[in-house]
Amino acid sequence: MATFEILMLDDGSSLFRTLAWVFDYKGYGVATPSTPEAALEALVTKNYDLLITKLALDSANNLDVIKRAKKLNPETRIIVVGGDGQISFPVEAYRLKIDDYILLPCTPAALWRRVANCLEQVEVKRPESGSQVRLAAINEQVLNKLAIMFHDIRSSMVSTSAALKLLARGAHGDLDEPVAQKIREIYSRVTKLIGVSEEFMAQVLSGNSDVTLGSELLDLRQEIVDPVLDELLEEIQDHGITIDNRLTGRRAAAIPVRGSKLYLKSVFRNLLSNGIHYGGDGCTIVIELEERGANYHLKVSNSSSLTSKDRTMLFSHSKPAAKGDKSRSQGLGLGLRLVKDIIKEQGGDLWYEPKHNGSDFVITLPH
Repeated sequence: MATFEILMLDDGSSLFRTLAWVFDYKGYGVATPSTPEAALEALVTKNYDLLITKLALDSANNLDVIKRAKKLNPETRIIVVGGDGQISFPVEAYRLKIDDYILLPCTPAALWRRVANCLEQVEVKRPESGSQVRLAAINEQVLNKLAIMFHDIRSSMVSTSAALKLLARGAHGDLDEPVAQKIREIYSRVTKLIGVSEEFMAQVLSGNSDVTLGSELLDLRQEIVDPVLDELLEEIQDHGITIDNRLTGRRAAAIPVRGSKLYLKSVFRNLLSNGIHYGGDGCTIVIELEERGANYHLKVSNSSSLTSKDRTMLFSHSKPAAKGDKSRSQGLGLGLRLVKDIIKEQGGDLWYEPKHNGSDFVITLPH
C-alpha cells in the first residue's frame, strides 16, 4: 500500500512528468489525469492526500477541481502552480484553503521541497495505524492489570506495616528490647518499600502519555546518593557494614548531572543493595567519584569478589533462579540488565570491574 495518494492534474510539462516520476519512485500512489473532467472522476473514486494543479487566471475548470476535492475530503492538501511569467493567481484561489502557492519558473528540486513539506503535514495529522491502535489497547490492558496488582500488593504492605506498628507499641504484649528493635527496623523497611513502590507507580499510572525517562538538573550527592544511603541506613547498620562515602570530601558544593531523579535513585539503590547482599556482614562499601572528560564516573565498590559464573550473568536477560535452585545467584541478571538500560537512556553507561580484593561497579553520567 502506498504511503500517500497524490492526484496531479497533468499539464503535459516536463516539470510535472519529473515530479510524477519522483512520486512513483518513492512508492507513492500517483494519478495523472490530463483534463479537469478526468480529475473530477478520480476524486469521486478515491480519497487523495495531496492535489497538485496548475492554476492560470482563466482556469475556471481547475478551480472546480480544487473545490470538489475539498468538499469530498477536507483533509486533502492543495498545491497550486502558476504558469511561466504569471505574477498572481485568480482572486478566488486566495479565498480557498490552499496549502501552498508556487510561481514558475521553479526547478524540480525546489518544487519537491515544497511538496515534501506538505506531505509532512499530512503525516502529522494522520490517525494512528491499526497496529498502533492495537498496541495502545494492549498497553492499556497491561496498565490496568498492573494497577490492580499494585493495589493488592500495596494493601498487603500497608496492613503489614500497621500490624508491625501495633506490635512495636506493645499492643499484643510486652516485648524484649532486642525483639522490639528488630520489629521497628522491619516496620521502617516496609514503610520505605511502600514509599518507593508508590513513587514508581505514580509515574506509570499517572495517565501521562509521556512515559520516557525525564531529564532534570540534579545534585548527584544531595539528591541521589545521600537519600538512598539514609533509606538503607538501618539495613547497613544491621549487617555491620562500613560505608566509605568519599563524595563528602569533595571541594565542590554540588555535583551537577542531568537525568531522572526517580530512575537514578533506583540505579544507585540497586547497586548499593547488591553491595550489601553480596558483600556480606562486616564488609566495606566505598563510594567515590572521578571526573573524566565530559563524564562523571561513580564507583560503588565492595570487598567481595563475584565468581566467574556470576560475572557472565551480570547483564544478561536471564530470569531469577527457580525456587529451591541454589546453583544460581539471586538478584543478578535481569535486575542489572534493566539498570544498565536505564543508565544508557540517561546518556551514560554501567559496567563491572573485578579487582583482587573486591568488585567495582562503575556508572558514567554526563556532567
